[in-house]
Amino acid sequence: MHARISIFALGIVLLAVVGLYPTLQFPSSAQVSTFIGPRVWPLTLLIILFVLGIALLALTWRDRDRARARANVDIEEKCPSDNSGAFSIGRTRHWWFIAAAVGYTLLMQVAGFLIASVVFTLAGTLLLGARSWITIAITLVVAVVLMQGVFVSLLGIPMP
Repeated sequence: MHARISIFALGIVLLAVVGLYPTLQFPSSAQVSTFIGPRVWPLTLLIILFVLGIALLALTWRDRDRARARANVDIEEKCPSDNSGAFSIGRTRHWWFIAAAVGYTLLMQVAGFLIASVVFTLAGTLLLGARSWITIAITLVVAVVLMQGVFVSLLGIPMP
């Protein structure tokens, strides 16, 4: 389990590093007439992605070392088996998020930014485990207000 998470975290860090070069090719705020240039948002996301990937890697290695230490002391803890083979959304949640992100990108070209963002927010909220429709509705409203408020009103960036 630790090996899979470590590989996933290394992939995230590698994705952030590889994405840095094309992101730095975008014009900065000094090169365009807007308050915040096109480079700021992707660069911010890459930095966050890099930091979270490193944090996941560090936590995974720490947990692996703790598990090895427990094994060396011969402390046996009974854990419920997760190898039942039955389909579980929790075990494949990360793949569903990747599929949702790809679908979001494709839907944005067809339906526009706002509708695609609402669908993606709904899917993400459900994947994260929200079951109360009141919570889901509040999340959708807050997401729409933030997206419209930040991009259109605050930054003056018209969304498709």
